Amino acid sequence: MIKRKDNIIYISYIIIILISSIPIFCPFLIRGHDIYFHLMRIEGLAEGLKSGQFPVKIQPVWYGGFGYAVSVFYGDLFIYPVAILRLFGVSLQNSYKCYLVLCNIMTILISGYSFKGIFRNSYIGVFGSALYSLSVYRLVNLYTRGALGEYTGMAFLPLIVYACVLLLDKEGKKETLKKGSTLLGAGMAFILQSHILTAELTCLMLCGVALLYIRRLLRLEVIINVLRAVAIALSLSLWFIVPLADYMLSGRCNISITRDDELMIQGLGIFISQIFPLFDNAVGESFDMSFGPQGDFAQGVGMGLFLALPVFFALMIGYKRRFKAFENKIAVTAALFSILAITLSTLYFPWNFLSRLNGIFRYIIVKIQFPWRFTGIAAVCLTLLWCAVIMFICRILGNNKGIILSAAVMCIVLVSAWHYYVDLLERGQRIVVKSSADMDSYVKSGEEYVPIGTDVNALRADALALNKDVEITDYSRQGTEIEFHYRNISDEDELIELPLLYYTGYCAAYREEGKPEYILKAEPGRNNVVSIVVKADTAGDVMLYFREPILWRAAEIISLLSFVAMLAKYIKHQKKQRGAGQ
Repeated sequence: MIKRKDNIIYISYIIIILISSIPIFCPFLIRGHDIYFHLMRIEGLAEGLKSGQFPVKIQPVWYGGFGYAVSVFYGDLFIYPVAILRLFGVSLQNSYKCYLVLCNIMTILISGYSFKGIFRNSYIGVFGSALYSLSVYRLVNLYTRGALGEYTGMAFLPLIVYACVLLLDKEGKKETLKKGSTLLGAGMAFILQSHILTAELTCLMLCGVALLYIRRLLRLEVIINVLRAVAIALSLSLWFIVPLADYMLSGRCNISITRDDELMIQGLGIFISQIFPLFDNAVGESFDMSFGPQGDFAQGVGMGLFLALPVFFALMIGYKRRFKAFENKIAVTAALFSILAITLSTLYFPWNFLSRLNGIFRYIIVKIQFPWRFTGIAAVCLTLLWCAVIMFICRILGNNKGIILSAAVMCIVLVSAWHYYVDLLERGQRIVVKSSADMDSYVKSGEEYVPIGTDVNALRADALALNKDVEITDYSRQGTEIEFHYRNISDEDELIELPLLYYTGYCAAYREEGKPEYILKAEPGRNNVVSIVVKADTAGDVMLYFREPILWRAAEIISLLSFVAMLAKYIKHQKKQRGAGQ
């Protein structure tokens, strides 16, 4: 039988989901900064699946059909369902909207589960979920920036916080530590496969937590469970990590190059006035500090979340001795990391100085790109702080005062969110994208994953590059696979350049007339297109295809088996709990 309390909780979550999804109900999309890049990812994944690839590594629709290894460098795990929707005929625009709704649901339920678990209170779970999911920075990622990877990664940040609380629990019960290691491992795996930069920022903050709680961390049982979490994260992510490492270590793509202008990120940090506004721009860019803050989009945590800090410090001054050890630990830690993350997001933190110190700092800082990315970390920490503050007020000053304060905070957050929506829908550029035909496949995306030295504007698939002595017939193509019959009447070996961008893994199966088939690796030709050599005075059939290395396949099998094993263990545990409850 469903209790009245449960009904209130369920209805509350539905309301939060609806409010966070308001812009999705429009018959158009708002042109986010990165939206075309991610729409191309969805379309490319769908076309890759359609052509028989699984998992997809080279998306075939990019750059006029030359293909792009975006799936090697950028985790696609969570966009597979909407790519499948494309295969069933759902428009690209509506597929993306489905993803936005699913991501809102995922973020709201995960954050609700996490904050409820931390404070063992269902209402605090709803409160924390609403604060976090409706924070302006998350809405900016959803709609202003169209930053699919980052807002997906943000869905799992509360889970990381919950895992840390469990692992650093003073009692250190076996079941508590095990649950913490499982959540930490799974959460980090999912963040990594959503957005590498968010995973890197999360790791930096975890290092800070480790230093702050080094004594508790250095207990044998905790160390074992932290190592277990690392093992879970690696095993679930191997299918993504191994191909990524393979291509990164080869150093053949633009992502391996660091430009001097990328080192100086400090000027892109936020001003003090941008940290805690009540009303801020929904539309804008990330300008250098010389332009001032006027044309920037909202990059701070906003007034509603920021107020947690002064309220907490006021309570510490007036009621310090009445804080319980657990409340004090949670609140102080959340406050410290909120202040740290906010400081790191500003233009006052010496990023430029640090980038010049040594190669390690330089590498980390270049990957951050924009200091205001730390606002996502600040948002989850400030939400945690508000939850701790409300719990304390309810216990010391009474539930009524706790309810009044939480309602006031929610009103501030809702006012900011409402202003954001109005500004977004009034000033945002409206676009309609039914399929890849409504986009330019040469989308401006930084071209990080293109082989070094490639001129993408010269990639035109209108003709094959052939010597006049080579004749091609029966040419056909499906995705990244090309078949044709050739005849080379020259007395020399001849080069054939095909309309595909070269990445390691392309192979060509040859069958010369009257001879058995043999396989040769393809090679990069002019402008890094796939090239093959046909022998002098021969004729035959050629099939070009992308074949994953054995190591990649082994990694995929390990990740799949790890997921199945964890799922089976979870089902068994749930059955055991239900049996014990009867």
